[in-house]
Amino acid sequence: MSSERDDYDVFLESWELGEGLRHASLSQNLFDPFIRKRLLDDSSCNGQVARTTYAPGQKIMDADELIVRAYDFFQQRHERWASEFRDYVLSRGVPEEKLNTFVTGFAQLWVDGKKRRQDSPEMLAIKASIRDFDRLCYPTYADRFVIEPVDDSVPPLLTPQEMAAIFEANRGLIDALVPDYIDYLGDEGPGSLSDLYVRRGVYMPSVDTRVRRERHYLSSYSLALGPVEQFAQTWTEETRDTGTPSIFSAPLDAIQNRVVAFAPFIKTMDLSQLEFVVAPPVEEMPLSDDELHGGIREFMFR
Repeated sequence: MSSERDDYDVFLESWELGEGLRHASLSQNLFDPFIRKRLLDDSSCNGQVARTTYAPGQKIMDADELIVRAYDFFQQRHERWASEFRDYVLSRGVPEEKLNTFVTGFAQLWVDGKKRRQDSPEMLAIKASIRDFDRLCYPTYADRFVIEPVDDSVPPLLTPQEMAAIFEANRGLIDALVPDYIDYLGDEGPGSLSDLYVRRGVYMPSVDTRVRRERHYLSSYSLALGPVEQFAQTWTEETRDTGTPSIFSAPLDAIQNRVVAFAPFIKTMDLSQLEFVVAPPVEEMPLSDDELHGGIREFMFR
């Protein structure tokens, strides 16, 4: 008896090479269960790329994506995973008061659409912690791939050694815990961590197609797709006439060493985007331009 994944592979091979199929065949989409659902649900068979329509307010997964992403899997494990993250970081010598500030900052201040996610004293202190860590550990590339670096006058929340413990905790727990999610998805999802992709949606005023750069020291990537598509369509008055809706995708292991916070590891942090908060790269990461699909330009890095 063939699995749904086998049926999907046959479907890809037999369908006319239209826009939807070309998009589904991109490496970042090949094992994505929500992309697969969209393609299989295309009753018109016209092969157009479906995109989530922009809506004001918080950007969250719709009901279909919540089911396909197995949102309940993360809900059920949120408290335990957050406790494991906390224990891990405390065991590496990070003071409890500092960790409480760190966790509360992401749970309460890192809010969709709010300026305080970048400019609150707590977030600035966390960004300054990354700044100091990078300058110590990666002096050649520190600040090179971030457009708006943190001012030197901002005091850090964490020492470089304590920031290293945060990176280490996220990297280690992703390796230890996220494979359970892949097993849970079974044949409907990716086969390994290297097949699991994250995405970031940005309405870019100008697109540098050569190497990855981030605007801030903290950037949001997501396991979800719908919220990312909405972010890609979110313009400001400054970018309105010159911007390009863009999505930047990468296998999880491309950002794993630079994860500052993963929503299921942070107590009470909102899970509606299945979000990774990521520090800027400290090495050159070339971008692959996968062209325009459904009105959004796609890029990929590894």
